[in-house]
Amino acid sequence: MALMCKSHRLRGHRPLSGPSQPMGASPSPVWSVMVNYFKRPFALDLIVDSLLRPCQNRGLACEVIVNVDNPHEAGMWARQTTKWGGSLLPIFSANLHESRGYNRAAKAAKGKILIIWQDDQTGPGDAAWMLDLAKLYDTYPQIGIIGMNTYRLCRNFEPTNRWGSPSWEPDPRTGVRWTYAQMVDFAPFVVRSELYHELGGLDEGLSKPGECGIWGDWEMSSRSWMAGWQVGFYNLEGRGNDGHPGGTHSYVSGEKCWGRQQHVASFSFGKRFDYGELNDEMCNRVWELNMGAFTISNWQDCPYRREETNWGNCTRAGSPEYPDWPPPSPSEPAPVP
Repeated sequence: MALMCKSHRLRGHRPLSGPSQPMGASPSPVWSVMVNYFKRPFALDLIVDSLLRPCQNRGLACEVIVNVDNPHEAGMWARQTTKWGGSLLPIFSANLHESRGYNRAAKAAKGKILIIWQDDQTGPGDAAWMLDLAKLYDTYPQIGIIGMNTYRLCRNFEPTNRWGSPSWEPDPRTGVRWTYAQMVDFAPFVVRSELYHELGGLDEGLSKPGECGIWGDWEMSSRSWMAGWQVGFYNLEGRGNDGHPGGTHSYVSGEKCWGRQQHVASFSFGKRFDYGELNDEMCNRVWELNMGAFTISNWQDCPYRREETNWGNCTRAGSPEYPDWPPPSPSEPAPVP
């Protein structure tokens, strides 16, 4: 089993910080929020303030790295930089857009954790979610990516993405409610800096300069599993928006992104990763990790063998099956002891 063998490689991986200095309280940069920005002057103050002020209030070491894809707004960004000092770093480009913009921002980021953030999103009023992420990253050193938008537990057996809080009880090791996932979506999309650079960042070969980065999230999720890392999902409560349509949702750019670019990137993804045996192995690995880490208070809360994920089960060996619960097919995982 390739994925399981590769996962053994990281079982001795050291946490980001020792017990005497939790990651969330580190005086050195920890959080680098990366924004690819393009022509949203009406939201500039709101976006930056919603990301940096909660960090300031919690005493967290955060920075915001912005790839500014339209340099004619340089004066506005200069004023923001004066306001926030070294916590804000704009990098000026010329319509690199999306995967190239985030990769460029990642090269300038000093944080141990990189957060891909979209330029039409605003952060919650409190940075408690960063403290939750710090607990997860410190407790589980193999976790490389944590999605905070939507997710899949087993892609080929799910009709659409999942969203909202996972149905598992909070993780007993951290007190945080989350789940392992096969794939997670942009954005926010949180990645260890170590992993981001190990993988070479987002795949720029899936799109031309100036194009959206659709499918880059699933592609990086898949490469992370293949490299021996793990992927999870945490539901971010309180995320907002700037009240205007996103840049990829206008008529012209929407067709370029959700039409043509969707076709190109999905075809490339399918050629690399859309194989039954590989997908089954990833699904089994995610299921195994979830069954080993989490419990449910009611069998009806099981996220498997339902309309959303028509595969798997929540049955453990040595315990009776839940009432009316279909047993797994021969191709599905055996109960976890």
